[in-house]
Amino acid sequence: MKLNHAFQQAVFIALAAFMALCLTQPAEANRTIADAQAEAYNGPKARIAVARFENKTADSANWWNPSIGDGMSDMLTTALVNSGRYIVLERESLDTVLLEQDLGASGRVRQDTAAQIGEIEGAELLIVAAVTEFGEKGGTQARLGGSDIGRLIGSVTGGTRTAHMAIDLRVVDANTSRILAATSVEGEAKDFNIGGGLSGYTSGYSLGGSLSTWSNTPREKALRQVIGEAVEYVISVTPPAMLRYDTMGRPVGTATSAGVDPMADLDRVVITASSVDVRQGPNADNPAVFSLGSGSIVGVSARAGDWLSIVDDQGRTGWIAAGDTLAVQ
Repeated sequence: MKLNHAFQQAVFIALAAFMALCLTQPAEANRTIADAQAEAYNGPKARIAVARFENKTADSANWWNPSIGDGMSDMLTTALVNSGRYIVLERESLDTVLLEQDLGASGRVRQDTAAQIGEIEGAELLIVAAVTEFGEKGGTQARLGGSDIGRLIGSVTGGTRTAHMAIDLRVVDANTSRILAATSVEGEAKDFNIGGGLSGYTSGYSLGGSLSTWSNTPREKALRQVIGEAVEYVISVTPPAMLRYDTMGRPVGTATSAGVDPMADLDRVVITASSVDVRQGPNADNPAVFSLGSGSIVGVSARAGDWLSIVDDQGRTGWIAAGDTLAVQ
């Protein structure tokens, strides 16, 4: 009887442990992209640039033109900025930047305000993408490699329709031209309600340029799904070694751990309030990323009105109200 009782206790303990494990897993299993996006990020960043999207569907006469590729590139660029995880570099309008620098070097611009030649930042990562699936209901269907895609993209007229889009995306090391990662991303929509279930990286701004004709259609919803998933993929495959810059482009992480003062050459202020929330942007509407207590000393890298962009001794960056500080002499 004693052995039987001991066996029963062991079984009971094992069952209890199993139940506890089952109860603790769903919270993580049910974690969504929206949950991840809601988390404030103020850690180190990588320098990244996006190339123009290309069309690799065989039949594109009814829907494609180069400006659509530019629009898709712009959407991905904006979404990467919204992720907060990258220093995103402009490449589509680089000629305009070069013209401004040339104007500054011509002597026709006041020198203390002129854009300087030789200050353009280089990218560590390049994003190269191509549309591989696209079609149009009631018209000629796009074909890839001679096979019928069989997925239709509709418009507002004619009732509810189905939109489908797929892109191939590559993450390239700009220093070596090696492809670090590649994937295919798809988006599909059977309605044109773009509210629920879309990535927060792509919400909050409307389609522009040639893509404006896609507004409020299944095309828009499918496109936003594709861009949102593309950002999530890029974040997931970015090498941690490349995450080494703060929001101002200064090295952090490795340099800090090696004993280099992240506040070197910066003016310093001391926190006079009992505690302050350090925010992602220069106003109280931005989310807090960490807090600093009274007496903390930080470096000031920029000012925007009554707000200061700061870096602390750990290399963390953000914005605080200037009224909560005093200059360190």
